[in-house]
Amino acid sequence: MKRTTLIIIVNLFFLALAWSQSGQPLRVEIPVRSGSNPFNYIPFGDKGLCLFYPTINDAGKDSVSWSFVMLDRNLKEQWRKLLPIQEDVNYLQGLSRNGAIYLLFHDTRKNAEENIHVFFIYPDKQIITEHRSAIPEKADIVDFDILNDNALIGYNLRKGTPGILGFSLVNGEKRNFTIDDKDDALLLDIFADTTYKDVYTVYKVQPSSSKNLLKLNQYNSSSALRRTINFSNLQERRILNSAQFVSTAEGKGIISGTYGPGNRSKRNYDYYNDYYNYYYYNSFYRRQMNQDANRDNTPVSDGYFVATVGSTETGNIQYFNFIDFNNAQKYMNDPEALRTKRKSDIKKGNDEKAGDSDKNYSLEYHLISHPVEVDNGSYILLSEAYVPEYHTMTQMVYDYYGRAIPSTYSVFDGYRYTNAFIAAFDSAGNMKWNNGMEMRGILTNYLNRKMNFYSDSSEMLLFYNANHKLGYKAIKGSEIIENTNFTPIAPKRTTDQFMSEYLGTAEHWYGNYFLMSGYVTLRNSTMDESKRNVFYLNKMEFK
Repeated sequence: MKRTTLIIIVNLFFLALAWSQSGQPLRVEIPVRSGSNPFNYIPFGDKGLCLFYPTINDAGKDSVSWSFVMLDRNLKEQWRKLLPIQEDVNYLQGLSRNGAIYLLFHDTRKNAEENIHVFFIYPDKQIITEHRSAIPEKADIVDFDILNDNALIGYNLRKGTPGILGFSLVNGEKRNFTIDDKDDALLLDIFADTTYKDVYTVYKVQPSSSKNLLKLNQYNSSSALRRTINFSNLQERRILNSAQFVSTAEGKGIISGTYGPGNRSKRNYDYYNDYYNYYYYNSFYRRQMNQDANRDNTPVSDGYFVATVGSTETGNIQYFNFIDFNNAQKYMNDPEALRTKRKSDIKKGNDEKAGDSDKNYSLEYHLISHPVEVDNGSYILLSEAYVPEYHTMTQMVYDYYGRAIPSTYSVFDGYRYTNAFIAAFDSAGNMKWNNGMEMRGILTNYLNRKMNFYSDSSEMLLFYNANHKLGYKAIKGSEIIENTNFTPIAPKRTTDQFMSEYLGTAEHWYGNYFLMSGYVTLRNSTMDESKRNVFYLNKMEFK
């Protein structure tokens, strides 16, 4: 592999943004079957990254060998280990913390007694240890975190209250963080406060399709419940679709996420399925949705909400509709959404009552939410909007008398990414600025987080990887510094021609370096095998 000469040049002072590349990139390619997505990785700062995936080798009855490979920051292999894992075990989530990597796997079929597998990887010592525990057999995992040497796994049940399992990665000791609620509840988030050694859980109770309650539990590290906080000013027709807690001080923090109008159709509302039939759950378990235009109850969103958590047992919540974002008209590319823009600029005398805005002006976006990031004292919310896209087919059917009758039906084409929404909030829940970025030419059957951001003390770069190209845009708060531009990601060979791509990602790695990855089909007429499918990793530099 050759050294990188692919450079990202961002001049934040002279308001100029340019990308340049020459020579061969620092890139790893691994052959893969078209349409599959077996490869996973966890960045590990300037020490490299951990790449892991199932191999084709059996490791005994009902087991498969997984390869764990540690690559250095030049994407060169440092060491490799093969470990047997049961074939029905799914990788869900990974964390890099305190010089170690933690990976969560879930056995969804066979082993009810030890269906949770947490792998502890200590790269410097080339050590991998496996730790097992169990959650209820039919539970669905929501979140994963680490507090000291304890793994925390949050889960939901179709029938029964949610729960959080804590178990030691040293001696296996279990602790259950119970959510004692007489009504049905859905866990949305768990947060381990490593500074003050507390655990927080965010959950909601939803008595109907138009009403819900938001609650937060605070526990000590021994799983004892310290307090429950209720949020009293939630409004009707504003259903919370996602929520995350971030600590701001001891016993204080903010909860933020997305909200939408609830179920407005005449279809029966399925509390559990409607919540889980959206991006996060299906992506967590690597399941592709069978999209049906006539049976789509996926929750949609209108904006962000922020709730403050303080010393009292009641919290406040604020709502921020995407329609009111400063540059909404510039980065939304959905004509129907733009038609809903409120007419207050024309009819300033017709002020709406509080709470009516979302009822009359709803964007109803499907959103892919990102984890909340703390950046220069601000809490950054980022999400990507997409819409299921269909085309209509017509065929002739015949009635009892042989008469031809045209029949039409919808065929699912894929998910069309449209734009991203980004906003910054202070610790009191007030919005400091908002902005966004259009996302062009992305139609895919695979949903994943594509957008990301990087900032210095005053300005920010939004960027995403799709169709083997990087789209990028420079902003300063609500101000647009440089409009969207694109540059191809340099292939390993200059004669490679891009054909198709899915699950493209772009993220900050360490220092000035970024990591691009994805699955692509490439054509090269100069090679014996002119067409190949590969998983790739590209290292890029940001200056």
